[in-house]
Amino acid sequence: MAEEMNKDKAEKAEKEATGTCGPIEVKLEGLENGYRVTVRGNEEFVRRQRKVAGAYVNFLRQADRAGWCLPWPMRVLLRFWSRYSGRKDPS
Repeated sequence: MAEEMNKDKAEKAEKEATGTCGPIEVKLEGLENGYRVTVRGNEEFVRRQRKVAGAYVNFLRQADRAGWCLPWPMRVLLRFWSRYSGRKDPS
């Protein structure tokens, strides 16, 4: 496990972009086998924003269950979040 963590840290980013979004800094790194997103900022602010995002995803999940036709970006977000949180894919 420790070797795996060291390997991840040693991975070099092929492409990198950094930007600010309000009081937080977001860094997107394109790695050889995927992407890494790093969010830096006030810990309490980031925690609140994660809760807001979680509430939005819950709304999307309920809308999907109710049979509403969700736009494509919303379906992709819902599918990604379901995989991230370990829940069954809604589609």
